[in-house]
Amino acid sequence: MVIVIVAILVILAIPRFEAFYAIKLEGAVRKVVENIRYVQQLAISKHNDCRIEFDAADDSYQACYCNEADGQCDAGACGDTNWSAIIDPFSRLGLSVDFTIHNQYKGVDISSPDFGGTNTLRFDWQGIPQNSTRSNLTTSGSVSFSYHNNSRTVYVEPNTGLVKRE
Repeated sequence: MVIVIVAILVILAIPRFEAFYAIKLEGAVRKVVENIRYVQQLAISKHNDCRIEFDAADDSYQACYCNEADGQCDAGACGDTNWSAIIDPFSRLGLSVDFTIHNQYKGVDISSPDFGGTNTLRFDWQGIPQNSTRSNLTTSGSVSFSYHNNSRTVYVEPNTGLVKRE
C-alpha cells in the first residue's frame, strides 16, 4: 500500500519538474534579452561602442564598452586595454553571466552564437547591431539556449536591434 502511494506521488511530481525546467530556461533567456537591450541603450546614451561576447564553450557571456576618446574601438575583446566592463546596475559588478556557476540559471547551455559570423554582438553609438569587426548585421543575429530538453533562441534584428525570443 505504501509503495503504491509513493508511486502515485512520483508520477504526479515528474511533470512538475518539466515545468520547472522550462521556467528556469525562460528566466535565463529573459535575463539575456534584458542585458542585450541594456547594452544597446548604453551604447546610445554613452555614445560609445558596446558589445556582448558569448562563449558557448564556457556557457557564459560578458559585456563591455569602448573606452577610447572617440568611442569607437576597431579591435580587441572584453578585458583588453581599450574595452572596459559594463557595470550591472543591480549587482554593481561587471555585467557577465556564467551559466555553469550562476545559482539561478546553473546548467543552462549556450550554443550557436552567430552575429554576422562571430560570437560577438556589438552596438555602435546609434544602437545599430554589428558583429565583432564593426560590420552591420545584414541578417538576424542569434544565440540559442537549452536546459533539460527545452530550448529557446534569441534573435537580434539588423538595423534596429529589435530583440525577439522564440
